[in-house]
Amino acid sequence: MLHSRRISVAGARLVAAAAFGLAGLSLASAETKWDMPTPYGDSNFHTQNIAKFAEDVSDKTGGSLTIQVHSAGSLFKHPEIKNAVRKGLAPVGEVLISRLSNEDPVFGVDSVPFMANSYDAAWDLYQASKPVLEEKLAAQGLQLLYTVPWPPQGIYAKKDINTIDDLKGLKFRAYNASTERLAQLAGAVPTQVEVPDLPTAFSTGR
Repeated sequence: MLHSRRISVAGARLVAAAAFGLAGLSLASAETKWDMPTPYGDSNFHTQNIAKFAEDVSDKTGGSLTIQVHSAGSLFKHPEIKNAVRKGLAPVGEVLISRLSNEDPVFGVDSVPFMANSYDAAWDLYQASKPVLEEKLAAQGLQLLYTVPWPPQGIYAKKDINTIDDLKGLKFRAYNASTERLAQLAGAVPTQVEVPDLPTAFSTGR
């Protein structure tokens, strides 16, 4: 079970699965609109959570700040979202933080298998790592807004997986360093597929 955490961030020049955005946020001016790229479709619970976040922001600011959610990678693809926020191309965005583990190991701490195998354990791990996460993101001009834990994960396959040997040679979707290493150790072939492309990837054998 991996309880990978999504982050939302906001960036520094304009005023946030976690969500993050530009650091040094300033108060939004009257009727400000932010575009928020997200990687998953509208039916995904992380996107639904972000829609609620956007609704709360509008309510709390009396409508002076509205967030337009761009789901399913329609504005920026998942690998592009963080840098889009850093460059000011989007003021806020959502990212799976373990995707950033190649930048610093702390970003991948919650994707270590079995380290956090419940929501309570995931919360404790987040609290322990949060100060370092904030520090690392701030150094890049980003501010952590909130985080959301990912539920326990499993394996979806077209054939029965009864032993580790049954994974050998299979194309295995890997979306961070941890799942890529897991695939390699199992003898599978790590393959990168973004969530909106999963149905087609299954149907075509990708």
